[in-house]
Amino acid sequence: MVQSQEPFGGSRKFCSSCGQALEANNRFCPSCGAEARATEAPPFAGPASGPAFGTGLAGHPYAHVPNYLIQAILVTLFCCMPFGVVAIVYAAQVNGKLASGDHEGAVRTSRTAKTWVWVSFGVGLGLVALWVPIAACSTVVSRLVENVTGFPRTNGSPVDSRW
Repeated sequence: MVQSQEPFGGSRKFCSSCGQALEANNRFCPSCGAEARATEAPPFAGPASGPAFGTGLAGHPYAHVPNYLIQAILVTLFCCMPFGVVAIVYAAQVNGKLASGDHEGAVRTSRTAKTWVWVSFGVGLGLVALWVPIAACSTVVSRLVENVTGFPRTNGSPVDSRW
């Protein structure tokens, strides 16, 4: 059992095995059944800053694994939908693998989602880079045709609206 100072002078006790909050008169932890014995260590002695840590279902510690779901949704909407959907599928699997205790699988899936996010972003950026010169050339050619034929193309139709 670990004792922690609460604000306003109170104290709170925690199980040294599982970290569950205990009542003052508990001799055994209601969560894991371990004997409540006094220890000097705080309930969590991890770093104050740096990566987030937690425990999986099996009780093994793991570092936070990003799922890239927000990025996947954004590239699906604004860059390249087919590759963005693939990124969303992989990003949605990361938290499930963490919850089942498959940390290595979650890391692999997170990396795959990140790769598809960047592929989708790159394809979208490439398409925009191709579209801008094509649109500029189209505008130039359209103005040349107007100057040569003398017929303005105001409504986009090849037939003159005056006829």
